[in-house]
Amino acid sequence: MKILLFSHGKQTTGDAELYLLDLIKGIKQARGESWEIYVVFPSRGELWEQVHQYLSGYSFIRQPWWLVRPSKNRLRKRILFLLEKPFTVYKIRRYIRRIKPDIAITNTLATPIGALAAQAENTPHYWLIHEVPELARNLVYLFDKEWSMRIVDLLSQKIIVASDFMGEYYTKRLHSDEKIAVVYQPLNVLPMRQPEANQPFTLGMLGNFESNKGQHIAVEALREVIKEYPETHLLLIGDNNSHYAQEVKERIKEYDLDRNISIVEYSILHPHDYLIQANAVLVCSRFESYGRIIIEALKCGLPVIAPNKPFAQEFIKEGYNGYLYTRDDVAELAWKIIDLQQADLDKMKENALLSVKDQFPGQAFAEEFISTINPTES
Repeated sequence: MKILLFSHGKQTTGDAELYLLDLIKGIKQARGESWEIYVVFPSRGELWEQVHQYLSGYSFIRQPWWLVRPSKNRLRKRILFLLEKPFTVYKIRRYIRRIKPDIAITNTLATPIGALAAQAENTPHYWLIHEVPELARNLVYLFDKEWSMRIVDLLSQKIIVASDFMGEYYTKRLHSDEKIAVVYQPLNVLPMRQPEANQPFTLGMLGNFESNKGQHIAVEALREVIKEYPETHLLLIGDNNSHYAQEVKERIKEYDLDRNISIVEYSILHPHDYLIQANAVLVCSRFESYGRIIIEALKCGLPVIAPNKPFAQEFIKEGYNGYLYTRDDVAELAWKIIDLQQADLDKMKENALLSVKDQFPGQAFAEEFISTINPTES
């Protein structure tokens, strides 16, 4: 069996890329050399560095996106997409003809180029969707949303998502709801760490600095928390060079919170080595397709404070293994952080582990995915 995967990202900081990383490793472990895996990357990066050893081949082809950042230049971006599309489809078609894959899989909703090329070469295509633009609000459709969804439907044998919430969401929006399949991503148990003596209460927050992740909300809430617990510390893991990151840093300086907030770049190879230095985990995302960081935190034995949204409601039980709050309500978040410091933290850590015990096993992931795209192999 030969499969061709299309990746829109080159780093390993996003849920989609981490899913792809686990998928490639899982298939090779489950099927060995009997399955050949090829990937089209946009360029070299951390993702390529971590998976190329498992691949039978790869190519670097940047695909234009039909999901873009909100801006006033939508018409210009449409024109650029339409100009780039034929040439990129042609390049991918040439690659498909060379490797002759049995199946093609696009690992994002961000671009339809791989799907279009696969259709032109009569290669069965599957779509792995990790995004819900209208909920995250960090991306918008370049063309009409309903039209885009029809294209996704038409160009897919199946549409695979990583959570029940995503499955329900897209089932309501696609004409062929029988195409939807949910395949949860595996999560390995991470090492627990005993807090250091005299360590202040520390909240860890892992995520690329962007408005959807809500680092600014965490900073605003901490400003209120330290009025009652002045030693509270916030560890922000995911720094980058974006304008948003600079705004967050300026806000930290303005509020004189440098002593209470530490920032770590996201270029570190194992960000969880930093996360497990915390006593609990904070999530401030507007939207996540899959509560990966929540599950990882619980598997580390760390209580989680997260927005009262479907991706968190699925895993967090109020007062048992964490707390839920209204996403943009800074005052409520501050009180939840205070409540956690006043709770029996050891008991909540124990509950965190119990709440995800025996869930999301890695060994079943590849087999479930394989049976979804190729039932004869199951």
